[in-house]
Amino acid sequence: MEDLWKKTIDKELDAFFKDKGSCSRTSKRLLIYSLEWLSVGYFSALYMAGKKFAKNSLAEKCGSDDMREANAFLEDFFVKAEMGELKLVGESGVRYVYRVENCSSCAGMCPVGKQICYFEAGIIAGFLEAKLRKRVVVRETLCGGLGDDCCEFVARAS
Repeated sequence: MEDLWKKTIDKELDAFFKDKGSCSRTSKRLLIYSLEWLSVGYFSALYMAGKKFAKNSLAEKCGSDDMREANAFLEDFFVKAEMGELKLVGESGVRYVYRVENCSSCAGMCPVGKQICYFEAGIIAGFLEAKLRKRVVVRETLCGGLGDDCCEFVARAS
């Protein structure tokens, strides 16, 4: 499913840039980021899309409900999907802290004064909701969009 999702997005963006010369990953990222200014609720739509994808598809592919194994699966997914290197860096009951190095949404970009990795936050939220069977809210606390070296996400289950 995740390969189909990635191929669909790349196909649409490649079609858009077809006669406009070469398109780097940064150009695609800038196009996606610029959509914020055209669409009310764009960030919440990204968060919900990531959450639904992870909850309804990705979590099912992880056969284990053991959280150590589930987190290893999620970390592996981020690498395979070229979304960055996700690591669980803190856990205390209902709170999980993840860091992403080389995040595909913001790595290497100039600071824009905002967090922008809502899709990644949604994936983490949906995956944890499915595995913990609790409501989970994820907030990004560090982001390349703010000039940080990595992204950090704090997940709270209730």
